[in-house]
Amino acid sequence: MERKFPHLSSPITIGRVTFRNRMFSAPMGGTDITNDGCIGPKSTAFYELRGKGGAAAVTVSECMVHPKTDGSHAYHLDTAVLNSLAAAAYTADAIRRHGATPSLELSHSGMYAGTYMTDKTKQKSMNQWGASDVVRPDGVEVKALKKR
Repeated sequence: MERKFPHLSSPITIGRVTFRNRMFSAPMGGTDITNDGCIGPKSTAFYELRGKGGAAAVTVSECMVHPKTDGSHAYHLDTAVLNSLAAAAYTADAIRRHGATPSLELSHSGMYAGTYMTDKTKQKSMNQWGASDVVRPDGVEVKALKKR
């Protein structure tokens, strides 16, 4: 029998990491990120099942790289929160328990930072960054990122 994707179940090494196969679970937003920005037990179980089901890598979504200037929606993981790192480590252990490699999606909302925030006071203090100076359709000014 000729297989259409003969290497799909074969291990692959990228850099110093060897993955058990070539099936990678894309980042999916957690369903129970807590109000203070931690991964809840339902999300941990959700991500763990991806590893248990055979994915070589499971990517947890999503961690803001700069919380002071980002906040596109209510539920981002936030490393500034006391229990956030512990919850992320617990989730990584749950993924690793089944032989999968855990990873984390890093994000910044750029020109849409603060768009969907519930805290409208903080929303107005967000810096919206883009490739060039522009005004969004909702009237918010976006500043161009400049090389320093």
